Amino acid sequence: MEPAETACVCSTLRMATRSVARLYDQALAPAGLRAASYSILSRLDAEGPMTITRLAARLALERTTCSREVEALAKAGLLHVEVGQDRRRRLVQASPEGARRLAESRPHWIAVQRRIEGAFGSEDTAHLLDRLRTLHRQSERLAAG
Repeated sequence: MEPAETACVCSTLRMATRSVARLYDQALAPAGLRAASYSILSRLDAEGPMTITRLAARLALERTTCSREVEALAKAGLLHVEVGQDRRRRLVQASPEGARRLAESRPHWIAVQRRIEGAFGSEDTAHLLDRLRTLHRQSERLAAG
């Protein structure tokens, strides 16, 4: 059965996001990661250790959501979380196991990226990413008032 079509931007984005996230979760499963975990590990790999607040901002996550994700990854041994100079701040970095798991999952991530791009088209994929980034910026502006 096809999903309902709607003029609601939020509902349509959520439906597309759930579908795409399932593809990434399936692709990353052999490495024992999900899309959310991969995003956190790859952001830390790209930018180095950072506070939970900064990590949440870089991933456009609510801080509490990011904290829960980080806590689960730390319990799984994939992240190290250290208390900062200000006891309220937590510095997050990938553990050696997290770095290993990220490296193991990267070929799976590349493969699913290529599958999606192949199905959607390279030009359409690039255009979609550009439009989604613009939509994100504009919605953040609207939310800020």
